[in-house]
Amino acid sequence: MAKQMITERAFDFRGFQKLAGSGINVFVPTQLAHIYVKLDFQSKFESAQTAEDAKGFFRSVARATLATDLVAKGYGGEVLEVQGSMLHIGVPLPAATFDAQSLMGSLHAALGDLFSRVGSRVDGWRMAYDNGRTLVVASRGVHGDSSYVSLGKSANRPAKHIYAQLELPESERKLKRGCYAEWDSRTTAWKYGDLGLLPRMLKEAHRASSEAYRIEPRVSFIEAISTKRGVRADAAPIGPGAVNPNVPRTYFGWVMRADLDGFTARVEECFDDDARLTKLASDFLLLMEATASFTMAHKETLAQLPWAGDNFTVGAIYGSKDEYDRSAPRRLTELVLDFEKELATQAKAVGFGGWAYGVAGGEVHGNAGGNMYIATAEAGGRRFLLGAGEGFGRSAQAFGDVNPKAGMIVIYEPDWARLDEGYKKTFDKATTAHGTQSSLFRQARTAALQSERVRLATVGVPTIISIPGRSSVPVSTKPYFK
Repeated sequence: MAKQMITERAFDFRGFQKLAGSGINVFVPTQLAHIYVKLDFQSKFESAQTAEDAKGFFRSVARATLATDLVAKGYGGEVLEVQGSMLHIGVPLPAATFDAQSLMGSLHAALGDLFSRVGSRVDGWRMAYDNGRTLVVASRGVHGDSSYVSLGKSANRPAKHIYAQLELPESERKLKRGCYAEWDSRTTAWKYGDLGLLPRMLKEAHRASSEAYRIEPRVSFIEAISTKRGVRADAAPIGPGAVNPNVPRTYFGWVMRADLDGFTARVEECFDDDARLTKLASDFLLLMEATASFTMAHKETLAQLPWAGDNFTVGAIYGSKDEYDRSAPRRLTELVLDFEKELATQAKAVGFGGWAYGVAGGEVHGNAGGNMYIATAEAGGRRFLLGAGEGFGRSAQAFGDVNPKAGMIVIYEPDWARLDEGYKKTFDKATTAHGTQSSLFRQARTAALQSERVRLATVGVPTIISIPGRSSVPVSTKPYFK
């Protein structure tokens, strides 16, 4: 991590898009409006337990992404990221045609028209908006996705607000379904309103929904298929660096999310200093490259989803349910410890804080072909990687509910119950961001888990001691107790 990555600074967002499309390591500091749209799926789809439900989820997200991108382009913007059921729009400022409330109103109309035609998987949506200085870099993953990673308070604040609201029962949420939240920088507070009462461009909204309905979603669905040899995927690989489709590829596994601490503050500190900002962008791109290397080189098969701001996500996937069940008691935590060992030092070496983690896999039900599903969808000539299954939803919820600090791991309760006793006792009940005890998650310090890992690795392992004049004597190690 001591080396500097060669990067190029774009002069504006349009220049950034052009360079990013050519594969150059590019960044741009710019003023962006950020609108997040959270689609409220029926739980059976987003936390899919069958391939059919996962396919329904992907198709709906793909259609919504296309409609959202078409509406955003009418206001000078586009979709930056697709984080499952959360869509992120960016609009470069100033833009003569941009009006945040009109965009949200038009998108509300377009989504309403679209989902009235295609069925009832989505019960509604909510939106949140902010704008301000943003550092944008092109995503560097291993599967050829083309998300744009946006970093800064204005990019983080709306997403975090939505997730914090989702931790509450619907009756207690200020940001209710069918409503929007708008950040007021003068009062430093959120203002709320009804999406149905906003101005809208109905003609454009109808055109976007009609186009999204007319075009068959371009979803490359990676489906786990049961065979005599276990579970494999005969679909095309995700992209460069993916496992060969002729090699058994599985979707039994869990999801690990790692959130980089202290990055947003550094972005804000650097905006008025071009040299520091260039160094920061280069450091972040190096860190993205390091995580991609970890994904490729790790002994387990890992599928990396696009970065979401400063959040890194991988799925650990196994060849069969039996292999998954055998690995889970230790590997659910040890994958985190492997990542912490390799990436924590590298992050700190370039001035970032540590990592916080969310881990979830959930139950594998009946004779299901898997519990994790991955697909790609396209919109505006760009390709987005999507994940479905309980692991994706619960690992994201861990950050919304608990908001762990650096050096902490939050694990989904059903997965905690499967851990080896040594790891299990290291976790406590998690406390939510609202100060209540969580019924869904447990939490522990990575340092305590690493100590337990060392203990588990040494208990019962004989040490050979050579005594002069005698044959070697095996001496078994014993646990140390205070």
